[in-house]
Amino acid sequence: MEPGVAISIRGLRKSYGIVEMDGKKKKHVEYPIFENIDLDVMKGDIVAILGRNGCGKSTFLKMVSGIIEPDAGTVEVDGKIASILELSMGFHGDLSGRDNIFLRSELYGIPRKEVERRIDDIVAYTDLGVYIDNPVRTYSSGMRSRLAFSVMVNVDADIYLVDEALSTGDMAFASKASEHLKELVRSGKTVLFTSHSMGTIRRTCSRAIWINNHTIAMDGPADEVCDAYQRSINDSVEETMSLAEGGSSSAQYRLSTFYRDGNGVEMDEAQRRRWLEEAAKRDHPMAQCELADIILAEGDEEAAADLYRRAADNGSNDARRKHATLSGEVRHQVERIRGILKEQTASGYPYDYHNYAMAVYRSALTADDYREALEYFQKASEIGWLDSDVAMADMYREGQGVPRDFSRYVEILKAAAEAGHPRAMSKLAEFYSDGKYVAKDHAEAFKWHLLSARAGNAKSQYQVAAMYSNGIGVEKDPEAAKQWFATYSSTVLVDSRKAAMEVLKHRRGDLKLQKELLKESSLCFTSQSMVSLALRYATGGKDGKPNPHAGFDLMSKAAVIGGAPRARLAEFYRDGIGVQKDEAKAFFLMRNAAAMGDASALYGLALMYKDGTGVESDEEQYRRYMRMAAERGNRDARDTVKQWEARKERRKKTKETKRWMSCGAYRATCRWPSAASAPSAV
Repeated sequence: MEPGVAISIRGLRKSYGIVEMDGKKKKHVEYPIFENIDLDVMKGDIVAILGRNGCGKSTFLKMVSGIIEPDAGTVEVDGKIASILELSMGFHGDLSGRDNIFLRSELYGIPRKEVERRIDDIVAYTDLGVYIDNPVRTYSSGMRSRLAFSVMVNVDADIYLVDEALSTGDMAFASKASEHLKELVRSGKTVLFTSHSMGTIRRTCSRAIWINNHTIAMDGPADEVCDAYQRSINDSVEETMSLAEGGSSSAQYRLSTFYRDGNGVEMDEAQRRRWLEEAAKRDHPMAQCELADIILAEGDEEAAADLYRRAADNGSNDARRKHATLSGEVRHQVERIRGILKEQTASGYPYDYHNYAMAVYRSALTADDYREALEYFQKASEIGWLDSDVAMADMYREGQGVPRDFSRYVEILKAAAEAGHPRAMSKLAEFYSDGKYVAKDHAEAFKWHLLSARAGNAKSQYQVAAMYSNGIGVEKDPEAAKQWFATYSSTVLVDSRKAAMEVLKHRRGDLKLQKELLKESSLCFTSQSMVSLALRYATGGKDGKPNPHAGFDLMSKAAVIGGAPRARLAEFYRDGIGVQKDEAKAFFLMRNAAAMGDASALYGLALMYKDGTGVESDEEQYRRYMRMAAERGNRDARDTVKQWEARKERRKKTKETKRWMSCGAYRATCRWPSAASAPSAV
């Protein structure tokens, strides 16, 4: 064995012979457990072995301990082993827990005098209290686990093997046991254990090994292996079906979504409902809420309300809202607001589509509601409204109004993130970081965290610093980590710094100090400060010479985020400030900024359509975007629209006057009653 290796396994093979009946004849069949496994476990490692029932986890530990011999290959161990492989092994049911401590200690070769010296510590560690002197046959499996574990950890061994012992005790003891194992590892011991508990593995281990199909399917960081294993369970129709039939409510709900979305099976509404009902019986809140949606659509409000109530009691916020809506007197208000907002969609403006879609989405009670929300989100998205893209992406992720589709979710979010939508950036970073829906991709996670950090997201700034510090998803860079940690820590002062700048500005305080604070705020990637500072560089402000190139560079960094920063950058390209004039680029950026609903961008876009800057002149689009800018609050646009309305009103009055003057009634009023009253001809 190489230095530092505690367990070395090479070419491990193991199978079990089973006798099967072939007609009237007995047939001996070999079923493989392991085939050609190579593995090294280093000294000081704490490693979990995970896999489905029957994959060979316990057999693996027994071969490491020497209880079972492999059919082929070698298992080398450097050091003394202590193990809990069978909770009942070494226990005598009629003896007390205290007596069994002595009995089991003999199996580990611990001298009786040593046990007598440490008996009080071992008993205290078991947390069995007065039950320590009761017969072990009266113990639950959790109590047996505590007793066995307490003896094992008091053995002075080099390698500890634990088979599911941490999963049978109560949560408090399991937590204490996990911490004890970590302490053993810190002292240079090696721990190898099996568990079905992903939480225990994540909390306890730095490394995990997933056994599947007679070999090692994955070996790596515990979080990543647990994520991959969990996804394999969640994505497997056969495994989910097996768990669902065994009574697992989460598997039953997951199976219902398979039938709903056609994920690995044919879409089948009857099967979907069957498994929703099974999961709902077992108080699965999401199943109860989804089943209530179906029942409500069928017209049975009373039954739906009862299911919503049960789901609400089980922690579903969506169910709480729906139950309150059915139980209260606000449904007419919901319908009224929806009606008002739907009327506004006649404008064809994207934010009117979005506002109506959000109203329907947030007050949705049935699948038809979700489908209608999605329809109007799509309409807004087609016109270029990024908030609708993000909302629509979430619906694809959750399977609301549309079959669940993670590839479509990512596709929509990427387009929105690249267009500068900050929430889309952070959502993508989390999607690739958490490994909930796809395998973790640290490089992609870093890419989107970095973009989000540059858009001013404090959480992403910390993540970027940590990833640079640990070399996760990017090459390790202590200096970059230090800079990003400083940026993150400085964000706590953003509001205070802004307040200080406002006070100095209104009281006409020190201009130099104002500029220093503006620079500090810009270093935290506060977009508003970056834009203000960039404009100062470009124009020189009140206290300096213009530096258009520095202004352009800073504005380009600010424009990572969409909206106002990109509108300002568009002006730099349009007017050639610090960069070669590029009207096409200016138009692209202005249109992109308008997609975030920025009023100044909508106004700028209107003028570009009017003047034909970077695009063909278009009077209809000019008026359309000018009105949108006015509605979004741009003062210049409001003044322009007011002038339009005033001219329209004057034309209307002139037209009415002409019509009145041309009618007979008007002419009759103009006839003079006598020659004397006629005006002079002079």
